[in-house]
Amino acid sequence: MNRAWQRRGWRVAGMAVVVVCLALSGGTIARARAWSPASWSAAAAGAGDAAGSAARISSGGEETVLRLAGARRQPAPIPTPRGPLLRRLRPNTVSLGFQGQYGGIRGNSRLADGFDHGPGYAFRFRYMVSTRAALGFSFEHQRFGSVQPPRNVPGQPADSHVVVTTISVESVLYSHRERETHPYFVLGAGYASPDVITAEQQVDRVNEGGFLVGGIGFERFIRERFSVDGCLRVYGHIANSEFSSIGQVSLGIHLYPGD
Repeated sequence: MNRAWQRRGWRVAGMAVVVVCLALSGGTIARARAWSPASWSAAAAGAGDAAGSAARISSGGEETVLRLAGARRQPAPIPTPRGPLLRRLRPNTVSLGFQGQYGGIRGNSRLADGFDHGPGYAFRFRYMVSTRAALGFSFEHQRFGSVQPPRNVPGQPADSHVVVTTISVESVLYSHRERETHPYFVLGAGYASPDVITAEQQVDRVNEGGFLVGGIGFERFIRERFSVDGCLRVYGHIANSEFSSIGQVSLGIHLYPGD
């Protein structure tokens, strides 16, 4: 009997040892499985994916920054090339003009005392020195009629009219020259030669001397090489300590020959 209980006791003890060993071996296997090469590869792959994602995010950020920087550093757009300058805007362009005019004279000179107003004509040449300025030359023939009808007195022929021939050099400044209609300003100096013509066609030159001229005008282009030109001019003439002022309105044409 005692031997039977002893046998049973050894069996129970053996079974307990087996259970404990199995329990210990199961925990070790679980830990081994947890840190197996496959799990390490999975962990490494996960870490690589995370690093790749971080790299892609970083790369994308840098790419975005570079794109923004490139957008800020883009060169300015190239302007559309302009066509050739209009003929009237080109330097070295020569124009030839002819104008009819009408003027009046005032002052304290012999010319102003004996004559008042009359018609005339002028030739004008201009040389463009820039797109906005020209050097001008004017040749004028201005006639003023007598204040009183001429009366022939024996030995004293009456004055019939006076003809003033002038030559001047002028600076012509244009404003908005690119437009079809534009104003311009004139400032210059010249020399006047007045000839008094008597009723008997005798000629007597008086008050010969220099003068200053200033004015404002408008030019209207009908075609590229043809324009209508109108101008208002004022002259100040001093000779023999006598002053004469002349006001003049002129209208004519201008031609722009060349290529």
